[in-house]
Amino acid sequence: MITPPLVILLIVVGWSAAALAMLWGMLRVARHHHKPSREARRDQNQPRTESHTAHVSLSA
Repeated sequence: MITPPLVILLIVVGWSAAALAMLWGMLRVARHHHKPSREARRDQNQPRTESHTAHVSLSA
């Protein structure tokens, strides 16, 4: 016979598993449907250049 504490434990474990499965599914769908903008894709394809460099001349 199943004891009441075991029933409660099984209910909590079952609900937790269902919640985690739904969260995983929603994150998967959101990641699949999120399309980066064209500018972001263009930025990823181009090599990064340092735009904040200081040009210093030591000649007097």
